[in-house]
Amino acid sequence: MMTDYTIKYSKRKTMGLYITKNAEIEVRVPTGTPTKYIEDFVSQHKHWINTHHGTVAQQVEARENFQLEFGAALLFLGQTFPLIPVKKKTTGFSGEHFYAYAHLSPEELKVSQVDIYRTLAKRVIEDQVDKLSKHMGLKPRLVKVNGAKSRWGSCSSAGNLNFSWYLVMAEESTIRYVVVHELAHLVEMNHSANFWEIVEQVLPNYRSEREKLKELQKKLKTENWE
Repeated sequence: MMTDYTIKYSKRKTMGLYITKNAEIEVRVPTGTPTKYIEDFVSQHKHWINTHHGTVAQQVEARENFQLEFGAALLFLGQTFPLIPVKKKTTGFSGEHFYAYAHLSPEELKVSQVDIYRTLAKRVIEDQVDKLSKHMGLKPRLVKVNGAKSRWGSCSSAGNLNFSWYLVMAEESTIRYVVVHELAHLVEMNHSANFWEIVEQVLPNYRSEREKLKELQKKLKTENWE
């Protein structure tokens, strides 16, 4: 059993076990909880720790060993395209393949492709926001693309929409769902029944798109782009 764990005390009322994205085990407990209670709690959840920690540890190892190379299949709008070397000092996407200067190091290659992804994401997402905001009769104040790894999109109280460039790896229908989701927050800054009704009016099958996002998230947990 894993015995290497961190104890975090707070004003919470119950004990809980958590495995962080870096495969660290945390035991979160109410302030003042006796050490013996904590040890017993961890022991009682031996099977859960062994099962889930192993999965996250594998993801961490894969992420740490992630290296982009020529010949890799890169996702764009739900489809894979090969990354090929070219003789000119240039990078880009042709519509049939990604390409980059043949003599780039693995790290330089990764940086160059992130730049391409960001450019593609800005173009695709802004186009979707423009079309869907008109359809929904809404108007965001600003639209930005960032490198967020844990959130596909967000909407601020000022009416600004932010989207992760990683989203451009998803299918167009899935991108539409995230855009509709954030636009709906311009009306409802919550996830109430009214909010989901707005989303469903535009995308009746939004639930299936959420599942696709979960699958993409699993893949990205094993990759280290930035």
